[in-house]
Amino acid sequence: MKTLDARGMSCPEPLLMLKNALKTEKGIILLVDSNNALDNCRDYARKNGFSVNAATDADNYKIYIATTK
Repeated sequence: MKTLDARGMSCPEPLLMLKNALKTEKGIILLVDSNNALDNCRDYARKNGFSVNAATDADNYKIYIATTK
């Protein structure tokens, strides 16, 4: 599973990173540090058929995204 570190980036950068990675990866761990990035990336992945789980550690979020196929 590939890990993408988008902490410190403002939207839409984390979402663009995620979109590009999902073209070739079946599973991704995305690290973000804002609620906005968490919501946008989680919503995008769910709307496109991926399973999504998120964990919180202080002000950081770890989003696990995987294909459901």
